[in-house]
Amino acid sequence: MDHNNETNFNTTEHCGLLCVPPTGCGCHHQGRYRQGGEQFWVGDECQSLCSCDGITGLVHCVPNSCGAQESCRVVGGEYGCHPSPHGTCSASGDPHYLTFDRNAYDFQGTCRYVLATLCNDTTGLHQFSVEARNEAWQGLPVSITAEVFVNVWGYRVHMSRQNHGVVKVRSTVPE
Repeated sequence: MDHNNETNFNTTEHCGLLCVPPTGCGCHHQGRYRQGGEQFWVGDECQSLCSCDGITGLVHCVPNSCGAQESCRVVGGEYGCHPSPHGTCSASGDPHYLTFDRNAYDFQGTCRYVLATLCNDTTGLHQFSVEARNEAWQGLPVSITAEVFVNVWGYRVHMSRQNHGVVKVRSTVPE
């Protein structure tokens, strides 16, 4: 049997100039080729999430948007929703907290609390933590921030109400 001339039309089809499995064909969308099964964002503000059906060659889009901590932009050549490059949270007063997603909380606990840290290994971000220790304020039913601890890039930064205006920095061996 001459295997060089053998063709099985049940498992391949023509996709451009190549014979590939039916699921291997992609789609053309807005002048760009997309792989079968590929998902991608469209719109100036990532208003739709689309996917390429490799069998039909059709693109299906559904309305969508970026999450609260994401922005629509190009990162590493890929256009879409990506984690925001920075965020701001704050703690002040007796204590008032403003989270990265701009929610406000008033919390009167008197322990040491994690204010910010990485939840998991995130590419491109270094492990860090910001913690605060609150204490009761002169017998009143409120608490104040007594100490703040920042750990980042092998440094431990410690700020305390007891050390008026002094910030202690200690270098540690990075893990």
